[in-house]
Amino acid sequence: MILYEDNVTEKNFLYMDALSKRKIHNKFFLEYNSMLRKFEKSKFHQTYYSDIRKLKEKKINHCNIFTNLETTLSEDITTVTEYYMYDAIVKLSGCYTIIVSHSIALNKSGNKSIVEHFFGLADKNNFITASEIKNVRDYKILLVYYYQYLAFVYPENSDNYFNFKKHLHENSDLFSLEEKYNLHVTLGNALNIRTSKKGENKLLEFLEHYKKQIEENVFTEPDGGISIYSYSNIIKMAGRLSDHKLIKFVKDNFFDLLLPEFKENMIFFTDAFYNYSKGNWEKSLESAMKIKADHFIFKYDLRDLQGMLYYELNDYESFTYLLDSHKHFLKKNKNVSDQYKIWYDIFVSNVYRLLKIKLKFDEYEFIKFEKEVSEGKSGGTSYFRIKINELKKLHKVR
Repeated sequence: MILYEDNVTEKNFLYMDALSKRKIHNKFFLEYNSMLRKFEKSKFHQTYYSDIRKLKEKKINHCNIFTNLETTLSEDITTVTEYYMYDAIVKLSGCYTIIVSHSIALNKSGNKSIVEHFFGLADKNNFITASEIKNVRDYKILLVYYYQYLAFVYPENSDNYFNFKKHLHENSDLFSLEEKYNLHVTLGNALNIRTSKKGENKLLEFLEHYKKQIEENVFTEPDGGISIYSYSNIIKMAGRLSDHKLIKFVKDNFFDLLLPEFKENMIFFTDAFYNYSKGNWEKSLESAMKIKADHFIFKYDLRDLQGMLYYELNDYESFTYLLDSHKHFLKKNKNVSDQYKIWYDIFVSNVYRLLKIKLKFDEYEFIKFEKEVSEGKSGGTSYFRIKINELKKLHKVR
């Protein structure tokens, strides 16, 4: 998650403190009103509620010194209490998404503890969903973070993910560019952990997610660079869905934003998936073989691509060698959790299994494999549906 400190805000707060100590009331309230207008007009960012809360607390502290001004404070005190709650919803929702992401990577269960208790109380009392929040803008903002939390704590309920997605897309204009970027990254993570439903095309959903990031101008990072993970993900997903036009668009518009140390490998990576998407298997394999795997962070993506190419080329011998090397590498790798090892292995192993069915067609094994794909047990469901339909057509299987 990307956070930015607003040094101007901190300097203005210090200026208000100085005015308060010197009892310069007029300038204090002029500065207070100016900052309040600025905050209320600004796009939402991580410190939005805490900034307004601090500002109102400074007014309360200043007025408490002068008894004749205390009568104006009751509404401000109530607002400060509300902003403490709003800020907690935003911050705890963000923290919990990080806890879940790290827990999955380390193959551990996420500790919900006080965070779950907090949101449980808010939900039980319908604090958010019953629209107890009077300000419509605040209500829309907080719903995004509320459903963000639910999407991570209950990923098996896909409604939570889709509610998070719906409210973020409908209200994206309320957020600063930095916060919008953070929320879209988190939405992608929520999609990743969401339990798949039978018959859905999750790969297409991922691709649409990345297209939405491009549309919202948050595919690149706020500093103008681009995450190699975002770049590689959209390239490989477009490749699997044969969308060579999207690959060309991404390469033309975003490749130059990659860090220099990644470019040599990523040009071959991009060309390999581009040629795969156009059915140029030999050219794709040629580009894939040029990637320096020892220094390439996407070893698993490269293995998956090579497996898909050996499938198309009916190269059983090369695929067998690839799979043996792949399993040996996974077994030796101590930095990958057991859960991730399953994810990394399941797809390429099933491509290999389908190649064996393809080379020596067995209708019983084919139907059995198709059933597992339909139940979401194969990994890469959308890819296997395409290959299954090709084999059905070839062997006239209903």
